[in-house]
Amino acid sequence: MAEGTGTGTETPAVSAAATTTPLSAEQLAAVKPVLQHQMLVDKAVASSAAAKLDQAADSGKLTLDEDAADALIKAVDAARDQVMDLWKRSSDQLATPLQFGENPVAKAISARFSELAVGEDSGAAKALLDLYKVLDDISNALSKNRDNTRNADEEAQQGFKNAGGSW
Repeated sequence: MAEGTGTGTETPAVSAAATTTPLSAEQLAAVKPVLQHQMLVDKAVASSAAAKLDQAADSGKLTLDEDAADALIKAVDAARDQVMDLWKRSSDQLATPLQFGENPVAKAISARFSELAVGEDSGAAKALLDLYKVLDDISNALSKNRDNTRNADEEAQQGFKNAGGSW
């Protein structure tokens, strides 16, 4: 168990610093369509899951006790906030033009990398904002379900008391 967390999960030891190898323009061009396609698939799956969760909450098929709902909402909100923090920390860095030189080819490559990073339709920054939105939708659906369940419990309790019972 990770010390001090009380979660019962083990924290993996990190023994070496992470290293990255820069991609060449050719490598990036080769993998870009695959990455863009996978990003769109992942976004569609996450959006669909959030919509199903919202539909289940609306129809009453999703039932969580209040404590479980609060814990799940807290976890989703924490993940959502981490995504926003990452977006805030990285968006300026991602938008910084790369300095390959002052010739037209270098400027074109720099512009292309910038588009990959912060492009409106397919950039990494957009993907982070899309993930933030999905997590926000999930949090809202869970909150709505918790509130609906609480209200139904209160109405049932009041109806029972009005009928002469005790809760």
